[in-house]
Amino acid sequence: MYWLNVFMTKRQLYKLHSWVGLLCLLPFLLICLTGSLLVFKTEIDRILLPEETVVFASEERMLEDDLLIAVRQQLPEYELGSWELLGNNGEADRIYLIKKGTNIWFKAHLNPYTGKVLSTPEHLHHYLTDWLVELHYTLLLNDINGLDEHLGTAFTSIFALFLIFLGISGLVIYRQFWKRVLTLRWDQRLLVVLSDIHKMVGTLSSPVLLILGVTGGYYNISIYIHEWQEHQQRPEHHIMQKRLYVDDVSITDMVVTAPDYVAGFKTTYILFPTEPNQNITLFGQVPASNPLLSDYGSMVTFDSQTGQYLSRYDIREQGFVTVMIDTFRKLHFGNFAGLASKIIYSIVGLAPILLGITGLYLWYSRRRKRIKQRTKTKLASLYS
Repeated sequence: MYWLNVFMTKRQLYKLHSWVGLLCLLPFLLICLTGSLLVFKTEIDRILLPEETVVFASEERMLEDDLLIAVRQQLPEYELGSWELLGNNGEADRIYLIKKGTNIWFKAHLNPYTGKVLSTPEHLHHYLTDWLVELHYTLLLNDINGLDEHLGTAFTSIFALFLIFLGISGLVIYRQFWKRVLTLRWDQRLLVVLSDIHKMVGTLSSPVLLILGVTGGYYNISIYIHEWQEHQQRPEHHIMQKRLYVDDVSITDMVVTAPDYVAGFKTTYILFPTEPNQNITLFGQVPASNPLLSDYGSMVTFDSQTGQYLSRYDIREQGFVTVMIDTFRKLHFGNFAGLASKIIYSIVGLAPILLGITGLYLWYSRRRKRIKQRTKTKLASLYS
């Protein structure tokens, strides 16, 4: 942390810390508030959309091939782009579809025990929590006509970097925090009380906030780079006219045989070809001693025309950096320890709001004090 002092004094660092906090105050309020709500996205969807999102496991899941046939019969105007298998958790599977004749994605819910599509296909950000996800990651700037379609993703990537800077610079400025981290001088004037609150909340929440900044920044930056590269290679996304994989390719066989290539593999997500010459990839979870490994970290890929096995990717065989990046998903969403970690993340996620309010007051108070001192100095010089 001390490397910052090599380039600037503590006073300069404090000033930069204050200005960055003020500059990012409103975006941080939106990002942090939506993030704290989205920790409980599944629970909110259960309350708001019980008929679409909640299923009861009365029997075994239907076979994937039978479910595909059911989806095609009920939604003949759409092609399946991807499929999130969730039924074992009491959640309906989420299916993502592309309307034929377009490159526009839609979302619907599927009961994997009956094959019934539980909701009509809606735009990806139609539901409240999905709209909050878009607000959280892009501030809705991606949807403004006439602007770069990835502008919002770029902006929130920058704000994530600012959050990292604020966390590190705050710890450098208050590097003696451990001496009075839990001290609140309630009997002092308001400025002192709010200063103590600002230091205490910032110090105690900084580990989680730094994790959120690093993981959120990584995801936004990687998404932006991926979209930018894809846009450079293919200016327009493929218009879905027909299915890009052979009808008699068995998805069930893929799901059943995937563990033969990656031991213990359990399919959680299926990506179908959405561009010509793409294949079918199964993403899944694997048993491991690391509780932070994501549910989508390993992959098995099959040929979309023949169904033959092509390649595998086992997260347990990867290096430290790759495994660390895979843990970013659970670390960012805070669901690695069940309800307890969700509650902690939700509370800490609101900390920047309190830090912003107290920081704004501290900045305003000190600025007003400096203005008064300058005024007194000028008056003194006039009458001297």
